[in-house]
Amino acid sequence: MTSPLVAVIDDDGALCLSLVDLMRAIGYRAEPYISAEAFLASSNLISFDCVVADVHMPGMGGLNLIRKLHEQGIMTPVILITSLTDRHLDDEAIAVGAQCLLRKPFETNSLLDWIKRSLSNDRPTR
Repeated sequence: MTSPLVAVIDDDGALCLSLVDLMRAIGYRAEPYISAEAFLASSNLISFDCVVADVHMPGMGGLNLIRKLHEQGIMTPVILITSLTDRHLDDEAIAVGAQCLLRKPFETNSLLDWIKRSLSNDRPTR
């Protein structure tokens, strides 16, 4: 059985690589993407078991990424992260289908708990 594959999408390169290192340290496979567009251009979109994406990035942000994935019939769980404090974002994140919205700086354990939850939603492990 292969460990879960997590995409980490954030325009903050240091944070992106840090989260990828975290995923790998706990036994997940993880791939970094500096933009939603780069992620959408990847050839293995349906291979991912979970996506962690920033809400606000140059070009396409996390909310529109979820919309685009759903348009393509891809229902991979997405966990959104943001440093924005707008309270309306919580409702919008849930409305577009995000698993949750975590505000930076978030607790590592909180992120890992949400990833674990998203992976256990009766999704087959690859």
